[in-house]
Amino acid sequence: MTSPPGITFFRRRGLVLLAVLAILTIYGFVAHARRERMATPASLGDQGAYLAYAQQMFDTNYAVIGPRNRMPIFPFLLSLIYQPGMSEVQFLRRAQAFNVNLSIILLLLLFFIFRRFFSASHALALLAATAFGVFLYRATNAQTEVIFYFISFCAFFLLLRMMIAPHWWLGAAAGAMLGLAYLTKASALPALGVWVAVFACQSVWQHCTGRTDRSLSPWHRLGLLLIVLGAFTAVILPYIRTSKQIYGRYFYNQSTTLVMWCDSWPEGREFLETYGPNAKWRSLPAEQIPSPAKYWREHSVSQIVHRLMRGLGDLAHLKVQVIGYYKFAALFVLAAALFWIRRPGQAGEVLGKEPFAAAFSLLFLSVYVILYAWFGAIVKDTRYILSIFLPFVFAASLFVEAMGRNRSIVVADRRFGFMPVFSTTLGGLALIDVVYNGVWDSV
Repeated sequence: MTSPPGITFFRRRGLVLLAVLAILTIYGFVAHARRERMATPASLGDQGAYLAYAQQMFDTNYAVIGPRNRMPIFPFLLSLIYQPGMSEVQFLRRAQAFNVNLSIILLLLLFFIFRRFFSASHALALLAATAFGVFLYRATNAQTEVIFYFISFCAFFLLLRMMIAPHWWLGAAAGAMLGLAYLTKASALPALGVWVAVFACQSVWQHCTGRTDRSLSPWHRLGLLLIVLGAFTAVILPYIRTSKQIYGRYFYNQSTTLVMWCDSWPEGREFLETYGPNAKWRSLPAEQIPSPAKYWREHSVSQIVHRLMRGLGDLAHLKVQVIGYYKFAALFVLAAALFWIRRPGQAGEVLGKEPFAAAFSLLFLSVYVILYAWFGAIVKDTRYILSIFLPFVFAASLFVEAMGRNRSIVVADRRFGFMPVFSTTLGGLALIDVVYNGVWDSV
């Protein structure tokens, strides 16, 4: 006797929710165990700086004006859990536990986004890969990365949707989310430039070719562009207006404005220690302030290319190990490459259905890879390149799912659908990180 369709639907939904609960429970247990086992001091990374910024916010009733290196969103959240009289160690432990708990909520929200576009099995696989391959190794520190990964992905996702089905409310949400991403980490800013360029090209192309399917008038599309820019500006305006008053630039940030145009971190640190306090660098002649123009004047083309190539090489070899994110990225690259090689015509058709969405995704990822490769001369850390992990696996999943739909593979003389096998493999790789951290917890 078969169950009615309605009962079957709720049973399946119940199993999916149970699987989500299991993944998040295991993640929470392992992450908190890792946090306690590998307790890091405030001096590691910039945890102490975030704690100090949060305490200053609390003590000044949020009137403090930071040095424009670390952005205010994460310190604001930490200020909400700060209590007067806390020692740095007490505040650090509370902040680290808070970050792990926050990451659990963010993972749940990510699953709902994944489920909107992919099957339950693939959404669960992406959840497991993100939880155990990325968040597990970042959430245990009192740093902004986990919440930035989430907010910046949401901004990418909304901007991508604007390429496919533009609407005024979607534009407002995209601009506001990108503004929050910028207030979380200044490196979110280039995403706006990439989107504006591709959206403008899409508008011109549609107008010149006379496309009518889902197209809007040039004036309508200009309005949508202004809505995105307006929402973005509205969110960040108080912050950038203060930056302009004190530092002379709306989008001033120590790392992106000054340090990244030095040859090394010691050089950047020396400049900040000498000219950073009270923005003394503003009194220097323009040719002495680190900038793209200064770097271009003082370096040959070969030196610039060498720095970039060295940075790209470092990114390719950074954290090449079975634990962490690398194996998931490699699986997606392998699957996409095989599909492209074996079925180039179909790959072209898939990308051609939404060419500007594909162009935005590729350009977005490429720009950030180049920027992080360049910044690698200053700091080598996977936390920067990991900011594009979610956009990458989301865009790659859309491509692989479109290419693998109705395809099958033979395993042990049995035929299976490609996507179920791929999703199972993706989720199975997360077990490596679970076992690795579980073994350490049992020692």
